[in-house]
Amino acid sequence: MIHVAQKGEDKGRVVVHLCSGEPSHIALDAAVWLARAFQSEIEGLYVESQQLLELADFPFASEISFSGRARRQISREDLEREFRAASAAFHALVEKKALAAEVPVRPRVVRDESVAALSAVCAACGPWNAVALAEPFTSPACPPLKELLDTVLDATGLLVVGPRAARTAGPIVIALEYSELLPAMVAAAQRLAAVDEKHIAVFLVATDEVALMELDNATRLILHEHPNVELSGACLTFGAEAAAAEALRRLMPGLILARFGGLLISEKGDLRPLAASLECPLLLLR
Repeated sequence: MIHVAQKGEDKGRVVVHLCSGEPSHIALDAAVWLARAFQSEIEGLYVESQQLLELADFPFASEISFSGRARRQISREDLEREFRAASAAFHALVEKKALAAEVPVRPRVVRDESVAALSAVCAACGPWNAVALAEPFTSPACPPLKELLDTVLDATGLLVVGPRAARTAGPIVIALEYSELLPAMVAAAQRLAAVDEKHIAVFLVATDEVALMELDNATRLILHEHPNVELSGACLTFGAEAAAAEALRRLMPGLILARFGGLLISEKGDLRPLAASLECPLLLLR
């Protein structure tokens, strides 16, 4: 179950990560929402890429435009100047959003690789952190999701957005594949829903009719204890990851809760269908 330490406990925070590029306003809004739900603090983490700086030391290092028509030499000094400007802009934006929601925020700049930096910062903050990636998970600068979850052991959840992220308005949808996870997922959803009085819905995802029938029966028994949580539908994937992603998109959720390593976002599967369909933040639980 996801858990984030409350402010003042010094046992964890919502760690908002950016390495390069422009942060997504939707990702930052969702990170603030998560911090409010768990009465936590935000750690704004800007990571200066050590690898880029080392590459800039080579005399042949240059920057080429997307069109290929423009080219300029780069140096360590150029990169360090750009890092300083980008980190200042990032921290100013995070602070503005956090303070407007009365969420304490702390800025941090680390020169390292992203996964190593996140692992070290979460270990320093405490055992109960959530990591929020401030740019789409498809960005070349974003760390691989599996590597991040395998390595950053002091993170209980991972908040991501895709390149089409457009909203946090809408119901909280639990993409359920295993009924035994439902109580913990409902508990997390209820904390998030309490911030803005959002509706909670459960959407079942299964590979075939037999698995769906078993999941449906078990889910209905559990939801008897949660009358305010709706069972909103189901999807049979038959092995096609795109099926669940598209079915969830049609529900127009404001946030999706799912388990990493399942049918919606598998450990070794194709993330392109999810990236194309995801229009709201996705909170991944271990």
